[in-house]
Amino acid sequence: MWLLTNISELVTIAGADGGAKRGAAMNQLRVLRNSAMVFDTHIRWIGSTEEALEGLRQDLWDDVEVVDCEQRAVIPGFVDSHTHIVFAGNRTDEFVRRLRGVSYLEIAAEGGGILRTMEAVRQASVEELVAHSLPRVWNAIRWGTTALEIKSGYGLSVEAELKQLRAIRALQQQVPVEIFATFLGAHDFPPEYRSDRQRYIELICEEMIPQVAEEGLAQFCDVFVDEGYYTPAEAERILEVAQQYGLKIKLHADEFANTGAAELAARFSAVSADHLLQISDRGIKALKQAGTVATVLPGTSYFLRMPYAPARKLIDEGLPVALATDCNPGSSFTENMQLMLSMACTQMRMTVEEALTAATLNGAAAVDAADRMGSLEVGKEANFLVLDVPQAAEMIYHFGVNHVQQVWIRGQRVVHNGC
Repeated sequence: MWLLTNISELVTIAGADGGAKRGAAMNQLRVLRNSAMVFDTHIRWIGSTEEALEGLRQDLWDDVEVVDCEQRAVIPGFVDSHTHIVFAGNRTDEFVRRLRGVSYLEIAAEGGGILRTMEAVRQASVEELVAHSLPRVWNAIRWGTTALEIKSGYGLSVEAELKQLRAIRALQQQVPVEIFATFLGAHDFPPEYRSDRQRYIELICEEMIPQVAEEGLAQFCDVFVDEGYYTPAEAERILEVAQQYGLKIKLHADEFANTGAAELAARFSAVSADHLLQISDRGIKALKQAGTVATVLPGTSYFLRMPYAPARKLIDEGLPVALATDCNPGSSFTENMQLMLSMACTQMRMTVEEALTAATLNGAAAVDAADRMGSLEVGKEANFLVLDVPQAAEMIYHFGVNHVQQVWIRGQRVVHNGC
């Protein structure tokens, strides 16, 4: 049992009744000053430092170890709900070409982009994929991520997709952070099926999804529904089969063009619809009615020099909005959730309170786990960050440096940067 005392501000993000916060509620953080928290694997008590010290005198808690936060802020750990962090290979040269004016879609049409990483993943073993990815996961943890989603989608064959998901499962055994696995066999069409898209869709539905489900390799199924990738009609068949096998739905939606992907996500009651740069008013209305979390990925817009998703409009229309890194080798190569909060505030017109909510509780909702993580409330998992500043807003104000002093996951301190 642990007791944190002398917390300058405890940002609880409480009050969403086990789900995401939407609209104006995203500004309501419930911040406690000069506070304290008792926890083991889960949070057991929250109150003032004065009350905590009195509790110690009365022996209210057995074998409790005291940690003095010395007037630092404490916030929930980040839940990075959209990543492609498990991959092999390097695409630095593509990044350099984009800086010279070649577009992401032009590079993809040449056989680069996703297909370039596909070749590297197909050649790598499970052990090599884990070795490549482990440092990236630890980078994410050091920047404050206490749970994250990881997608497949760089194999695009039965063998390689299963291999990538098995690498994700192996990572789950090696890191303290909780990992949610997503099957994304419909990330692109591999070269061998480029002229027969329907056969590849059949392969996904008849072989990949059944094997993924049989081995329990993923909780979610995702499809890249966009211009140059999957049409809503193609995705619909895949999503129907995924649901039949018990997989929950997430969707890459309307990143490069408005294809009606948001409406498709709503029809399938998707847990989240992600990207949304080109979402329509009709798509916004559909997601709101479905209760789907709208996940925005500012790192991708920054990296590709594209417009940002209309986060301000999504929030004002009453949607629950989450923030994630989209960490991947081609369009957002970063594990840094603190940077996502900065971009959200300066580039997407989100408030500090909205950004914090989007990166924690609503991120948890985007992986269907808001009932047990994403906010600091009695009974929830003890996943939180001790910052090196007295106010959480300073983490966003002083950007580009790591303000995480300690990372705690399920009551275990996994990062301690001193001070």
